[in-house]
Parts: sequence; structure tokens; C-alpha cells
Amino acid sequence: MIKNVRWGLIAAALAFAALSPTPAHADELTPMEGIASLPVADEIREGYKRELYPHWKDDDKNGCSAGNDVLIAKAIEAPTVGAGCTLTGGVWHSYYDDVLVYGPAGVDIDHMVPLAEVHDSGG
Repeated sequence: MIKNVRWGLIAAALAFAALSPTPAHADELTPMEGIASLPVADEIREGYKRELYPHWKDDDKNGCSAGNDVLIAKAIEAPTVGAGCTLTGGVWHSYYDDVLVYGPAGVDIDHMVPLAEVHDSGG
């Protein structure tokens, strides 16, 4: 029984495993063997506090939060960067539904893994 692993990760690994060739060397693991070899442990929720995981900071001190830095870096047409790193305009491609998104208000940046899950899993 696999515990504490998101089904999306399992599905992606299975899809990858189906497309992966047999390892070139006997000492290499296939993706499925790698998944099977992962240690399994109970999650620990004790001590989780949202404030332990700050994000959207301006680590590079350029005046833009990490979220806006990502928007600027990933734009296929760059937004205009105004005072206080206010973004206007710009175009982004959504890989999830293959549409173009015009303007930063249409883009939602979020965690791929919830922070409580990161904490529970030892992050």
C-alpha cells in the first residue's frame, strides 16, 4: 500500500514508466522501481504554522515579489512594469488548457503542493 503520495504523482510516474525504455545498465532503476523504493512514513501535522512558510518575498531585491518575477519571466509578451512593480498588459500561455491569457489578472500562481502537505512530509 502506498501512503502519503498524491495520485497525480502516481499517474504521472506510471505514464512516464510506460514511455521509458528499459535501463541501459543493470544497476539503474526503472521509474516504477524508483517509486517502489521510496520510504514510506506517517505524516506529521504537529507544529505546522502557515507563517513558517513565507512566500512571494522579494528575495532578489528588485522591487518585485517572487510572484511578479515569475509572471515577468514566463510571459510570452512582456507586461509593462510600473511603479511598485505593478504589472499591466502582457500575454501568457496556459499549459493546462492551451489558451492565451491577456493581462496578469487572468493568471493565478499557486503552490503545486499545499504547504501543509510539505510540512507533513518533512519539508
